[in-house]
Amino acid sequence: MKINLNYFLLLLISVFTACSKSDNVGPDDNGGGSSSNSYWPLKVGNQWDLINPEDETDDMNYHIHKSLAYEGKTYFQFKPIGMEDEDLTYGIREDNGIFYELHGVIAHNGMTISAGTIISMNSNLNAGQEWKDEVVLNITGSAVGTVKHINEGKILEKSVNATINGKSYKNVIKLETKKTVINSITGITTIIAYETWLSKGVGLIFEKTTYDDINEVSYGLVDYILK
Repeated sequence: MKINLNYFLLLLISVFTACSKSDNVGPDDNGGGSSSNSYWPLKVGNQWDLINPEDETDDMNYHIHKSLAYEGKTYFQFKPIGMEDEDLTYGIREDNGIFYELHGVIAHNGMTISAGTIISMNSNLNAGQEWKDEVVLNITGSAVGTVKHINEGKILEKSVNATINGKSYKNVIKLETKKTVINSITGITTIIAYETWLSKGVGLIFEKTTYDDINEVSYGLVDYILK
C-alpha cells in the first residue's frame, strides 16, 4: 500500500475523518545562510524532495508555497498533495527552536472547527528528554463537540551525523512524536507516530510515519532548495 501524504496534510485529513535569486543547495553542503541555525529553515520557496527507499517511484515533496498569519504570528504552509485547489488553513512556525503547528478554522459539511496551535517539535531539549502539548478545537454547526490533539515527543539523538541515500549530514537531531486525535462526537481516536531527522541548516532529511500501528512508510532526502 502506497501512502503519499505529508505530515501536515495528514493532520488536516485526520480532523475531517474524525469529524466524519534562490540557492539550490547540494545535499553535501550544510549551508543555509541566515537560516543555518535552524533545524528546519522555514521560508516561502524552500523545498525538500524525498523518496521511499523501498520504492524510488514513491516520492514525498515538502514545498513551502505560502505563509499565513494567525494571532500576529507568521506560519508557513507546505503545498498539499492532490488538493491544490483547496484553501487549507494549516501551517507551521519556529520560535527559538520550538516548532508550532497551526490548525486554522475549517468549515466542512455544515460544521466549523475552531483554530488552535500546538507544539509540534522542541529542538532545545537534550537527548532522552520529552515534551507534551495539547489543544482542543471546538466543533459547531450541524454537530457540536470537540477535536482534541495531543502531541507527545522525545529527542532520540542530538548533534550526530547521518547518511541518507549515500549523502552525509552533520549536526542532526532525531525526534519521535506520537500524535493522538480524539473526536468527541464519533468517539474515534486516530494515532499517528512519526520519527523525524533534521539537519541544522538543511532541514528534513528523513521521516518515518506509522498510521494507527498498521501502515508504516519512510522517506529519505535526495535534494533540497533554500531561498
